[in-house]
Amino acid sequence: MKLRLRVPSKPENSLVREHSGTNSDSDSDSHQQNIKRRKLDEYRNDVIKLERDWKTHHLLRNKKLILVLDLDLTLMESTAIENLSSQEKYLLEEAEVVEQGGGKGTLFAYQDKKFPLLVKLRPFVKQFLKAANDMFEMYIYTNANRIYALRVARLPDPDGDYFASRIITRDERPGCEKKSLDEVVGQENMVLIVDDNRDMWPNHQENLINIHAYRYFSSRSARDDNCMSFAERKIDENETNGMLARILEGLQRVHRQFFHPELEVNLAHGDARLILKMIRLKVLAGCVLFFSTSWFMGYSPEEVPFWIMAKELGAMCSLELGTAVTLMVIVDMETKEANWAEQKKKFLVNPGWIEASYHSCQREPEDNFTVHEALLRYVFLEAIFLLCFPLN
Repeated sequence: MKLRLRVPSKPENSLVREHSGTNSDSDSDSHQQNIKRRKLDEYRNDVIKLERDWKTHHLLRNKKLILVLDLDLTLMESTAIENLSSQEKYLLEEAEVVEQGGGKGTLFAYQDKKFPLLVKLRPFVKQFLKAANDMFEMYIYTNANRIYALRVARLPDPDGDYFASRIITRDERPGCEKKSLDEVVGQENMVLIVDDNRDMWPNHQENLINIHAYRYFSSRSARDDNCMSFAERKIDENETNGMLARILEGLQRVHRQFFHPELEVNLAHGDARLILKMIRLKVLAGCVLFFSTSWFMGYSPEEVPFWIMAKELGAMCSLELGTAVTLMVIVDMETKEANWAEQKKKFLVNPGWIEASYHSCQREPEDNFTVHEALLRYVFLEAIFLLCFPLN
């Protein structure tokens, strides 16, 4: 008689694990889910890469780069109507009331019952966007919520000709305190950024053009009774020779260099960041700038934006007087440093000269930025404070 051996349906060690309380099926399912998740992530990354490559090829073929623009304090400023000072109430009569879309002016009022709002476009913003649109595919990247961003973005772009759906807000990146180019479709080497707050871009400083914050209303700019807003003084930034006009000049230089005919065969390897850096380094090359510490407010030079800008423009910066100094950067003529400079026949300029040269990527005429004219251009002590200590 033959003996038949009964073969268990599960391996013996599986039976042991099963009786000991271990769930091998659950472990296997979890392992399979992890594999699927990794494959899905890899697939998504491949899709994103293909999309970026396609977008890059499309833009380069049309001789366009990518420009990422901050919204508040870069292109405009807004304030709750209830925050207007008594000297600013006249703005309510001058503002154009809007519900949706844009208008012909630069000052707009939203008569929302929950949050009535006043918005002031930065001078030259419409001309800036129109000119930049020929050279760049543009994004808005803001820390504001999406409802607000979509509403005010239509003021300079009522038909969506410039930004379309390319508006990135805090709602698309919950929990992210800093900004990143992850949401921008395109290679980082062809992206430039214009933002008033350089600290928001810790990983993309080479892409950044740091613009002076636009503060029109007292609710943002006033820190004491002696500091009046643009609106209270009934003045504004210069439109034809102001911040955005100079930024546009710099962008045009980078664009021309990137698409220079001699480099066209290597467009895929072009780098707007490197071009921007090289253009800047030549602007003040050979200059030795002396900075008066009287307006550093106790902070180290490396923390003061004017010092940072001068370094990026290729200048050597010094806190000591000497024969090597070529220009003096000061705001007060009633100092021993200013007297020394006049005796030694050194150039004296106010800090606006550095800022203007930084934005336009060219050396601006020193005669346009004499110390005597500092207060006529804007209140520099206020500008220095806002650059060093942004109120975002």
